[in-house]
Amino acid sequence: MHYFSLDSAIIYIFLIATLVLGLWVGRGIKTLREYAIADQMYGVGVLTMTILATYVTASKGMGYVGYVFDDGLWPLISIPLCKTIVNFLFIIRYIIPNIIRFEGCLTTAEVMGRLYGSSARMGIAVLGVVYSLGMVTSQIIWLGYISDLLNFSSELCLLVGGIFVVLYASQGGMKSVAITDVLQFLVMIAFVPVVVNIMLQKTGGLTAMLAQVPAKNLEIVHHPHAGNYLVYCLWGLFPAFPLSFPFIQRMLMAKSAKQLTQSYYVSMVFLVVFFLVLTLVAFAAIVLKAGGDPNIPEQGSRVFIHIVRNYVPTGIKGLIGAGFIAGVMSTADSFLHAAGLLVVHDIVEPLCNRWQIKIDPLRWVKLATLALGLIAVVTAFNYSVLPRIQYGGVDLGRGINLMTDFVALIFTIPLISGLMGLKVNGTQFFVASACTTVTFIVSKFCLTPASLIPVNIAVSIISFFGTHFFQNNGFVTAERAE
Repeated sequence: MHYFSLDSAIIYIFLIATLVLGLWVGRGIKTLREYAIADQMYGVGVLTMTILATYVTASKGMGYVGYVFDDGLWPLISIPLCKTIVNFLFIIRYIIPNIIRFEGCLTTAEVMGRLYGSSARMGIAVLGVVYSLGMVTSQIIWLGYISDLLNFSSELCLLVGGIFVVLYASQGGMKSVAITDVLQFLVMIAFVPVVVNIMLQKTGGLTAMLAQVPAKNLEIVHHPHAGNYLVYCLWGLFPAFPLSFPFIQRMLMAKSAKQLTQSYYVSMVFLVVFFLVLTLVAFAAIVLKAGGDPNIPEQGSRVFIHIVRNYVPTGIKGLIGAGFIAGVMSTADSFLHAAGLLVVHDIVEPLCNRWQIKIDPLRWVKLATLALGLIAVVTAFNYSVLPRIQYGGVDLGRGINLMTDFVALIFTIPLISGLMGLKVNGTQFFVASACTTVTFIVSKFCLTPASLIPVNIAVSIISFFGTHFFQNNGFVTAERAE
């Protein structure tokens, strides 16, 4: 793609529109609450699109097609079923009715502070910054790989996309993040039916394409990676990502439980359809590979780039490129916004109040978000390994994703337990955190990657509920004011 082609012009228009829209809607913010949750001003439509835009990371498009290409039906089981249907129904049934009780909270750490005390709030805030910054960095790294699709310089794509996210997210807060998420979501979904239509035409239509998929790509029981995918399914059933820091903020910005429930039902249905459609793209690529296209890469992670370069006409390539950049930006801005808010609202402000130091929290959160964003961009420049994100946040390997794995194991069980009404206190949180930390460190040296996650989930559950049981001589729920 030439820098002055039609396709590149589409990218430029999208990026400029995102920046201008983000800065414009974020004008005139006067309070930290407005910056954090937009004063709960948005309806079901905007709330649904910002949930979806945050959830659909770059790896859930380009990465998911690659995994289906490599492993057939197993990703279909681990994502639409485990990570989407089961997780979202769990959130709708057990989390949404209870999160509404935390009216007035702005962050996950503040919710945890109400449940477990000020020390837990501070600890979760620190861990949340680590988790969120890791997610921002990994998304910006994806920009460098999306540049292959566009024939752009990876450094230029990473720098421009990253800086744009940092600018509007830091200045406009949730107002900017939510409205740009709407734009980014619409751009993301625009290219999917186009790509599917092109691939089905190349393979003779839906029925003919499905009939040509080799039997080995439909294998489940005897699949060579079945054991690993059972781990991915287990990790998918563990709702760490959809209960992570920006998603709790989406729940806190809802006007009512009914509004939030509607948003999650719509989101669940959309995501199932989204993944099914992307599965068709991957199956079409498998058929083309088996049917004589020797240029389709053996490595699944490169397949979508090959499809766009070789099968998609001019103009549509630019739309697809904009769609993937939108997927990166919509996730990165949400996690960046969450990180900056955690730093100021849950770390700096409580410390300043304790030491009787007055600050302007709104000004500080903008500066903190800007600084964290720049750190993420610089880190992405120096971390050139493609993040092996297994469907949006899990890597059984090393590096940036190691941090997010660890933090997810620490906060998920205590958060769910407290929200669902178990009688909890700081001792339970810190005992479980300490046990999980020690186990996670030891298991990195002693266990295989496939057993690391199940063992640590088990330790987190046993240590947390075991402490609760011994403290209360049984399992006790808390009395909560309605």
